Amino acid sequence: NGLRGAVASDGTITVAGVRNSETNEGNLVADALRDAAVRRADLYGLPDADVALQNGGGIRNNSVIPAGPITALDTFAIAPFANFVSVIPEVSRERMKAVLEHSVADIGGGQFGQWSGISFTYDHTQPAGSRVVDAALDGGEPIIAGGSVVPGGPLTLATNDFTALGGDAYPLADLPYTRVGVTYQQALETYLAETLGGQVTAAQYPVGGSGRIVRL
Repeated sequence: NGLRGAVASDGTITVAGVRNSETNEGNLVADALRDAAVRRADLYGLPDADVALQNGGGIRNNSVIPAGPITALDTFAIAPFANFVSVIPEVSRERMKAVLEHSVADIGGGQFGQWSGISFTYDHTQPAGSRVVDAALDGGEPIIAGGSVVPGGPLTLATNDFTALGGDAYPLADLPYTRVGVTYQQALETYLAETLGGQVTAAQYPVGGSGRIVRL
């Protein structure tokens, strides 16, 4: 398929895997969701996604893909479900904090979130719901500071329809969402082949992640 990775991609379900911490494969899938949402925003009359969330339980290959060729079959192993990329516009910052909190409420569970467009720090010694200390968008705009929401406008969230419907108990089921016509597997394959030009580099997706999720 002409796709190559210059770095091993970690999709394992281990103490350092996609249900426990940020991984480069988790980042890759989350970035693919946001990429698909932005690519198809005009078609569906939606704003561009500010952030994207992929639940770790939806990443299923449970292995490290070594550096080298990446096939379409690999993308099906990573993203095998019939889950469609979905966009939730007008997510308040208070709701976004609740979603971030839920994404780190059960370390080791399928709800653990892999994120795109946002970086945050959390303190796992605190009670669930009170763990996120700071969060900021990629451009540096703060969303949470010192555990409190920073006032500002709503955000647009890309995710999969399983999560948008409240799967893994995410607090999203009451918000309107739009499926944008591609599965998360299709989004991943397009992101690899077109947006990344068929090459995944260690600079873009270093082993262990790039500091999007920092556990104190």
